[in-house]
Amino acid sequence: MSSSWLQRKRKGELMELANRAGLPDTDDLLKDDLVHLLYDHLESNPESYAKQDDFRDFFKRTGSPIKRESRSSPSEVAIAKPRRRQTKVFENADSEEPTPDKALVTRTPRVMSRVTSRMSNVDLPASPAQVAELADQSFKAAKTKANEWWQEYIETALELVRENASSVTVIQLLLLFVEGVSLEYNTIVTTHAFTFPAVSQLSTYSHPVYLPDMTLLLSQKFWAPAALWSLTSWVLPLIASYFFNLTLRTNTRHKSSNRQYSIDPFTFNLVKAVLAYSAYSCAIGLNVTGAEAVVCNNPAWGPFSGPTVNRVRGNVLGQYYGLQISAVIGLLSSLYDAVLKS
Repeated sequence: MSSSWLQRKRKGELMELANRAGLPDTDDLLKDDLVHLLYDHLESNPESYAKQDDFRDFFKRTGSPIKRESRSSPSEVAIAKPRRRQTKVFENADSEEPTPDKALVTRTPRVMSRVTSRMSNVDLPASPAQVAELADQSFKAAKTKANEWWQEYIETALELVRENASSVTVIQLLLLFVEGVSLEYNTIVTTHAFTFPAVSQLSTYSHPVYLPDMTLLLSQKFWAPAALWSLTSWVLPLIASYFFNLTLRTNTRHKSSNRQYSIDPFTFNLVKAVLAYSAYSCAIGLNVTGAEAVVCNNPAWGPFSGPTVNRVRGNVLGQYYGLQISAVIGLLSSLYDAVLKS
């Protein structure tokens, strides 16, 4: 039996086949693992699944092992004996002596065969039809090779990326990556490094070249905002979500590892939103009808000074609201994941 029938299935179809075959805990398995697991299970139990409609195509290729054994028994194999070639004896074996006219006729085909053999050895230019046929064959071969390469590498890579990216953990890491990159990009300023000279032969003008000021990596202007953002965006939320993990208490009757997280994503984003509000919302004017704008003169947070807090707020993508939107996206994704796994 071949596993090509299973390889052509999607992961969702493989999971349904695994559930019908009675295989538990297959939610976290990759597609290749599901294929190998189903293949081994069906091959070891052909009597139970060969007559079912869902698995009939799997056993249709070569049949079940029992039928193959019954069809080819050693006693029924016929031994083929070689037969000798029999030659016919013509009655008129003794032919008459050839006359000169008959000899000329019999020698003529040999001469013509020699001429045709010499003609075949001459390299003649290819006709346009032959060139077109060769080009068409080359194009078909290249197209077939490209389709095989696409199915073997590109589709497999896309399926692997899709399976790994469809998780709450990857979404949370992507949000933190965007926040961190935007903060460092806006924190490290560019300075004038040198001026590119003009080239009269190419009719170009001189223009200055700016490069990032890497000396900021040795100063407090870089590490203070980085430390403040790390504490409020992932260090403190990570600690809180590890100890206050609500997924450990869910599904107590049927405990499964695929429904539990080492870090609770809901608690992580909830603590992140609270910390972002307490650290970065003080210096923002809250223009509410009938109330005065709340503006802090010294928006310090813990050991971090006001300029450090303002630098993080102003350099992150979306500023304060960008941090809160990131926390809301994490909360919604964690709730949606919990509903799907319930």
